[in-house]
Amino acid sequence: MLMLSDWLKRLKVPLRTGPRITVRRESIGTLNTGGAVLRYHLKRSSARRTLALQVQETGHIVVQAPQHTPLSAVEDFVLHYLPWLRERLKAVAQRHRVWSNGMTIPWLGRSLTLDWREDSLIMPCLVANNLKVSGAWVDVPGRVHDWYRSQAIEVLSARLVLQAARMGVVAPPLRVFAARTRWGSLSAQGRMGLNWRLVMMSEDLIDYVICHELAHLRQHNHSPAFWREVEALYPDYRLARIRLRSEGRLAMALEFKPCGESGNIPEP
Repeated sequence: MLMLSDWLKRLKVPLRTGPRITVRRESIGTLNTGGAVLRYHLKRSSARRTLALQVQETGHIVVQAPQHTPLSAVEDFVLHYLPWLRERLKAVAQRHRVWSNGMTIPWLGRSLTLDWREDSLIMPCLVANNLKVSGAWVDVPGRVHDWYRSQAIEVLSARLVLQAARMGVVAPPLRVFAARTRWGSLSAQGRMGLNWRLVMMSEDLIDYVICHELAHLRQHNHSPAFWREVEALYPDYRLARIRLRSEGRLAMALEFKPCGESGNIPEP
């Protein structure tokens, strides 16, 4: 009696001895989402069993799908997660803002319009709700950065004097710093540090950070006694903490790399 393997050999049918071959296909898809066209990268694979959705750091949308999933099912899947998708795209855009003439930038809780004129000779200056900047476009982010830093010294110093007076103490020496992980500090010698990016947020949030650090003059910890000191200076501190986490992410998101590093060019 012939074995199955011998019978297959006589028929010249090869036995499968290696790993299963994964078939992959890629394409670009577009989807109308109510006035806006969404472009996505569709990756099909015979190894997949479920659909998956991803927004890359570049802002590109990727949909992973099983090999034979109907296109209609893919589109229904994307539409189902459209609210989540929009939030992710918004977050990526905030982390990677493209510098352009006419863009909005934050200032004391409101928005300014960047007004760039290459042939102008003026230093960066605020006129109504426009920040006027001149010089070569590639230098604009650096000029705006320097303007923020210079304004921070003036604005933060004034707010510190005001809040210290409310507390009944002399305003401590101020140091303006650039950090990505904290908004304020108070040294053992009583010198206060404030993040220059605070000037992007409203004055009430600036005041909260200052009051938080002033409270450390009396309580060098974060004990319940410390928070009572904060509350005496800033009664609505709980809401301010929540707002600071949310609005602070936007302030930290603005990058000041020279225009052109990523192919960024001004709008006409």
